[in-house]
Amino acid sequence: AGADLVVGALNKADIRGWLDVVWRFDDATHQHCLLVAGLAAAFARQLGLRAQDCRDLTQAALLHDLGKARIPLAILNKPGRLDADEMTVMRTHPALGIAMLQGQDYPAAMLAVVRSHHEALDGSGYPDGLTAKQIPDLVRLITVCDIFGALIERRPYKRPHSGEAAYDILRGMTGKVDPDLVNAFKPIAEAAGSAMASASAA
Repeated sequence: AGADLVVGALNKADIRGWLDVVWRFDDATHQHCLLVAGLAAAFARQLGLRAQDCRDLTQAALLHDLGKARIPLAILNKPGRLDADEMTVMRTHPALGIAMLQGQDYPAAMLAVVRSHHEALDGSGYPDGLTAKQIPDLVRLITVCDIFGALIERRPYKRPHSGEAAYDILRGMTGKVDPDLVNAFKPIAEAAGSAMASASAA
C-alpha cells in the first residue's frame, strides 16, 4: 500500500546515501529502517494523510535509526540484556542521528521523528522525557510502527513475535503509545502478520 512512497524516498540521493551509511554499518538496522518505512507509508495512506506528509513521514522512517550507525556493534547486537551503561550508550542514538543531519535542509517534522521516536506519552521515554502534548502526531505514528517492526523482527537477542502477538503487546502499552493510533494500526498489523506467515510457509 505504501511501496511507491518507499521507492520514491529511496530515489532521493541524500536519503539513499544516509541509508547506505546504515547498511554498511549493520544490515539488521538497515532492514529495520526499511520495514518501519513500509509500515509507516501504508499507515499514513490508510489514515488519509496529505501527500506531502506521507512523503515526509516515509523519509523520516527510513532515517529514524540513523544514529545507530554510531553505536558500537557489541552493544547494538548484544545477544543478552543491555546493562545500565550499555543502555545509556544505546539511548544516545536519537541525538547522534540529529547530529549527523545537522545543517541540512530537512523538514522540522522529519527531524522530530529522528529525535523523538522513543518518547512515551507518560514522559518515561528518551532522550527528552517529553509528555503527550509535546509529542507531534507524526512522531506518535512512527513510534507505533517502530515498536511493531521491532517486535516482528528476528534479532540476535530475540525470536520474532507473530503479527498478532506483536499487536497485542502494542495494545498493552497503555500510557506509552497513542491508543487511537494503535487501534487504527490493526489492519496494517494484520497485513504484516499475513505477509510474515506466507513468507515463513514458503
